Amino acid sequence: MKIEGCTVSILEDGYEHLYLVNPSDEGQTVRDVLANLDLDALLAEKKCLLFRGFNVDSDDKFSQIVSDLAQLELSYKERSTQRIQTAKGVYTSTEYPANKQIANHSENAFQKVVPGKILFCSLVVADQGGETPISDNKKIIETLPEEDVEKFRQLGVMYQRNFDGGFDLSWQEAFQSDDPAEVEQYCRDNEIEFEWVSTTHLRTRQKRQAIIEHPITGDELWFNQLHLFHVTNLEPAIQEAMLSSLGVDFLPRHVFYGNGEEIPNDVVEKIRVAFVDCQVTFGWEVGDFLIGDNLLVSHGRKPFQGQRAVRVALVDPVTL
Repeated sequence: MKIEGCTVSILEDGYEHLYLVNPSDEGQTVRDVLANLDLDALLAEKKCLLFRGFNVDSDDKFSQIVSDLAQLELSYKERSTQRIQTAKGVYTSTEYPANKQIANHSENAFQKVVPGKILFCSLVVADQGGETPISDNKKIIETLPEEDVEKFRQLGVMYQRNFDGGFDLSWQEAFQSDDPAEVEQYCRDNEIEFEWVSTTHLRTRQKRQAIIEHPITGDELWFNQLHLFHVTNLEPAIQEAMLSSLGVDFLPRHVFYGNGEEIPNDVVEKIRVAFVDCQVTFGWEVGDFLIGDNLLVSHGRKPFQGQRAVRVALVDPVTL
């Protein structure tokens, strides 16, 4: 692979889904490089690119790149985590305790309309940890037992969420609206079943694909967040307490096969292991810029110590 004015190398042998791009010409900027690329075709082939040495070290610089690349505006609704907007199209990465790991996932894979591309930049590097692992979603399918894959291929998954402002996001924060009618219309438009348990408690269920076909490559890809939504993603003591006090229907979030059948814990654990087996991990440097095909790769976060500031942007919506 050649990119004019840059040197390109694979980050780690055997993991051909993350490439390092360095400037070879003085004064070269990421915006200059990207302007001369067929980015869709390049990402379809190489999946994820880490640009290093281009000094994308501020929200404003990152926002300019996002504006250049965003072919279509992507509304950030139906949120699953807290984020803070820092510039046009730019958000903090997930606000989550530093001592906890975030498992690899493709962004917003539980939605009907998902980001085609995901962008990151690094502003502050943690004293220790905080690396971002990147998994190959095609390899995940190849790693899992075929009988498990086939069942998900046939049934899909059904996500269930309870928005009551208690253990998880309120419906107002998740849907970025205080108007129940507006939220209901969003649900109808996005094939989400909804039920008002009370005036402050919204329950939703949505059937989604577990596996998709890439629109350019035709590759079959693992694309869902079932391992994050499944109750076993909680620590064992919290799982037990929630199940005994709330019951399955009132869990903040949970997931089933698309026909409503429970997904066995051991199947979910095999999926978690597959993400790890198919990942390559890198440590950030200040000014790093990463862009990935959100359908082809998934990302996570290692625990860290000290301060860490990584920004994220989601562009180019794809309707599944």
